[in-house]
Amino acid sequence: MEECELCGRKTDVVYIAEVEGVEFRLCASCAKGKKVLRTEKTEEKASKNFKKAAVRPQEVKISREDMELVDNYSAIIKHAREEMKLPIPVLAEMISEKEHLLMKIEEGKAVPPLKLIDKLEKTLRIKLLKPPEKSERLNIKSPNEDITIGDIASDKLK
Repeated sequence: MEECELCGRKTDVVYIAEVEGVEFRLCASCAKGKKVLRTEKTEEKASKNFKKAAVRPQEVKISREDMELVDNYSAIIKHAREEMKLPIPVLAEMISEKEHLLMKIEEGKAVPPLKLIDKLEKTLRIKLLKPPEKSERLNIKSPNEDITIGDIASDKLK
């Protein structure tokens, strides 16, 4: 529980409100009529939720930018295009890209940028991205472990 900075009452939910140009941490009754910027739960409630989350197995979400292009991307693209009986000029027009670039990608001489990968995956109904190999992933600690400078340095040195 946290105390309201105006009246001193204990509160579970803190309202960060602007009073005469200054931000205050207020209870619900003191926040009425003020310009409320945001709300926060007190640390006690947050720590209970944190402990509950820590018990569950942790799932690491990988953003699309962190994904890797599959090794045989050129063969996958070519095979999918041929299965759909699409000539390169038609595919190029469908996804608003240059024929020459698509030919180079199918030959494995060019690597498609993420934006083009998205277009190809959607149009050809294929998957070209995969999660990074375990050895390349960062050593992610669970929420209740402290991260040290040494941890950060060792990840950068790998």
